[in-house]
Amino acid sequence: MREPSLTGRPDPGKPVHPVVSAGGVILDKQGRVLVLRRKQEGTWVLPKGRIEPGETLRQTALREVEEETGLKDLKIAREIGLVRYIFFWRPDNVNYKKTVHYFLMKLNGGGEPEMKLEPDFAEHSWLELAEAIKILTFENDRRIVRSIVN
Repeated sequence: MREPSLTGRPDPGKPVHPVVSAGGVILDKQGRVLVLRRKQEGTWVLPKGRIEPGETLRQTALREVEEETGLKDLKIAREIGLVRYIFFWRPDNVNYKKTVHYFLMKLNGGGEPEMKLEPDFAEHSWLELAEAIKILTFENDRRIVRSIVN
């Protein structure tokens, strides 16, 4: 039996809190994109997370990617863009108005990268751009990945 999702459509009766996050579109040496599948919701996403006090967006993106994937040897090539969305978060009983800044990242090391996923993630996959765009659950993520080839 599938557990209920922690997120949902915005609830107009609940408060709205702004949140700033940063994440990455990570490319391996073959130009494949890293995508992650969340355990609870089963959604395929890009790695990202909230900014902490005193961090720059770039620092947040690198820290969050490392925390979620275990990847340490990354280089930010450039900023890609940002996405904005709002969702209801059941555990906090609030709507979050989220802004996520994405950076294009490349692996520095050679060979197959060693992955160590956070417990929230069931699996990862390195996919060609077209396949990554197909499998990603959210249009915002698909749009960000499409933008790296334009």
